[in-house]
Amino acid sequence: MIVVDMDNAFRMIAQYDHSLHAGEMGAWLDEELFSAPSRRTSVLIGVSEHDAAWIRMDKVPVWNDARGAPYSFIDLPDAWKLAHYREGVDEVERRDPYAALLASCHYCAFFAHATDADAMAFVAREQARQTRLMRALGVKTDDVKRDVRILQFLDKLSLYVCLSDPRSGRGPFVPWLNGAFGDLEDVVGASIEVRWSGPGRIAMKPFPFRAAFACDVPVRWVDKRRTAEVGIARAYQSAPVESERVAIVPE
Repeated sequence: MIVVDMDNAFRMIAQYDHSLHAGEMGAWLDEELFSAPSRRTSVLIGVSEHDAAWIRMDKVPVWNDARGAPYSFIDLPDAWKLAHYREGVDEVERRDPYAALLASCHYCAFFAHATDADAMAFVAREQARQTRLMRALGVKTDDVKRDVRILQFLDKLSLYVCLSDPRSGRGPFVPWLNGAFGDLEDVVGASIEVRWSGPGRIAMKPFPFRAAFACDVPVRWVDKRRTAEVGIARAYQSAPVESERVAIVPE
């Protein structure tokens, strides 16, 4: 779950909705950014489905007593995530093996420096999956890395939207999304500068998409008073789903 504390309410976005948003944006990417035209569809499936693991986890939000807020993807304990991550990549593999290869690499990057036994075991299993899939698909390491960077860029751009307040054009509210995005530097020739240029509008330079476009993000604004009265699960389920449209335009 993506959670932003907005004074009187929690702005909450299901993680899978975020990954679908990332995939929708990916459909606008310049064709030459992909490792090969024949892999474009698989890459976009990998982007759209990379957070399929969160569908079950986000069904019922869980309250974090220490923070006085719902658990988000940032502070949810890794032990809760790992089994779901593996199941999520399994589901993607059944649909598209190359998409699963990208999702597996994406998840492993989260635990590159892990010392926890469960996390290290997860990485070892996923690295075995990656070796198996690369052999079966006959793909080159450099091509996989290029397409993983596309996934990482789109994931980050969607999080930039989700961890902001598009209605006011403020954010993102986490420090690690500030600054230029370097994921596509090797193919576009520079890091990409990203900023809110007004409510519901993000400007980028250089611009890696074919044209300006806009996408909707499903959001629930969960009232804090109702949360205190009935608990986060009921408050979340009863909050209406709203669509927030954000345009992506060249600087």
